[in-house]
Amino acid sequence: MNKIRLKYIAGFVIGALLFGCNDSESDLLETKVYFEENSVTIKASGDDVITHDLQARLSFKSSSPTEVTYEIGGASAVEAFNVAHGTTYELLDPSQASLEVTSATIEAGKIYAPQTTVKLSGMADIAEGKTYLLPVCVRSSSLPVIEGSDFTYLVISKPVEIRTVGQFSSNYIKIPVSPLSPFTSVTYEALIYLNRFNSNNTIMGTEGILILRIGDEALPGGHNDWMQIAGNKQFHSEQEFKTGQWYHVAFTYDQPSGKAILYINGEKASESSWDTPSFDLSNGGCFVGKVKGFMWGERPFNGYMSEVRLWSVARTENQIKQNMLSVDPASDGLFAYYKLNGKDLTQEGGVPYIKDASGNGKNGETDVRFKELDEPVAIN
Repeated sequence: MNKIRLKYIAGFVIGALLFGCNDSESDLLETKVYFEENSVTIKASGDDVITHDLQARLSFKSSSPTEVTYEIGGASAVEAFNVAHGTTYELLDPSQASLEVTSATIEAGKIYAPQTTVKLSGMADIAEGKTYLLPVCVRSSSLPVIEGSDFTYLVISKPVEIRTVGQFSSNYIKIPVSPLSPFTSVTYEALIYLNRFNSNNTIMGTEGILILRIGDEALPGGHNDWMQIAGNKQFHSEQEFKTGQWYHVAFTYDQPSGKAILYINGEKASESSWDTPSFDLSNGGCFVGKVKGFMWGERPFNGYMSEVRLWSVARTENQIKQNMLSVDPASDGLFAYYKLNGKDLTQEGGVPYIKDASGNGKNGETDVRFKELDEPVAIN
């Protein structure tokens, strides 16, 4: 009796599995509507009106005509994209976008719909450095869509042009940091351009506590062209920097996870695990460009810098990669922000200061000079 029961149960399970496999296969072979491109990058470089062609398609030919419709998506579609990609893009004002046609017919025996055009207006006035998203979805009353490919996203931004930068040879910025507010998590960021290598090329930080620099004669092989984070703990990358070239460099420490990471041009270059509860960046002074008054030499950086930022949070890899040339001054955790664009000098008590673009009042004492570039900063 038990053998008979087992035989019937086994037959039922195998049949169910076979039915499920066939059902899945038939679903895969079903004709559906979708967009080939999930996202398209559009650079607003001066023209007030920009157009882009869209074209829906079928996964397989159909023996009868297929009607498709297009519509511009809203905030929920942008939110879904941001969650999926770890971005913080904003919805483009729908009044700035229009579709040439909102419906089309895919002829029997063909897979592509006729092209339609999205018209974007007011592009000359969009904010530099911000990224906007315009979702467009496709639907059909006769066929299903491929979920996840029923939207195409226009990623729209105006390129940031940095043509004035801070010039450093033996120059500095002192970041005002209070000993009453130690940093648990932290991020250092800067755009840098080296004219020559010294034995220690100070980018930013606090000597002996947490400092980001290039070149330490104690590094393996005496590499003064490797990046290093040093202080209470230290580690380095092994990518050789070159003179005469712009780089974006960053260091992050996330205290809850203990992850310490070095980034070069938005890509992870080296990683370590630490257990440091906090850093007192006021101990001896927090500097950019050199360690002013340091007893064993000021270790100056020789070259140019721009977009210097100190954060009280650990920025993510996506956040770093997407904001190398600019960042929203109101971003959460931005402690001090020096754009070094030549427009941010002020006087306090007869002493020159660099204005803090974050609005946090962290104006930094400085003797930095400025350099006008023939070409805008570009990260290769």
